[in-house]
Amino acid sequence: MRNLEKNKSPIRYLNYQSEEKAVDSEGNYTGETIVVYTKPYLIMGHISGARGSSQVEVFGTDIDYDKSILLTKEEFKETGIDENSVFFIDKKVVFDGTTPLYNYRVERIAETINEVVIAVKKVGK
Repeated sequence: MRNLEKNKSPIRYLNYQSEEKAVDSEGNYTGETIVVYTKPYLIMGHISGARGSSQVEVFGTDIDYDKSILLTKEEFKETGIDENSVFFIDKKVVFDGTTPLYNYRVERIAETINEVVIAVKKVGK
């Protein structure tokens, strides 16, 4: 019932692509790496209001997460989402230069026979 079309909200996300070496203005390697993400994608999925007991049973009791996203198996297969993906939930896609200012990251992914539940954790303030 949670994955009815009327219960879905727009979700924007970025998938991890690679890491690049950070360089200063003179082209010297700084010793840091910069994470590179794909372009923003849009999917429609059910976003939980907050953490609840039905989601806790899916992931166990040791995981700490703030919301969960419910997708069908078919929807999930098309996304490429993994544990390195980041989300913009209730927020526009914003970049600081080339760095995405996302507000949620994947904590865990649980697959059932027909659905996939993605536990996400809020980052920043």
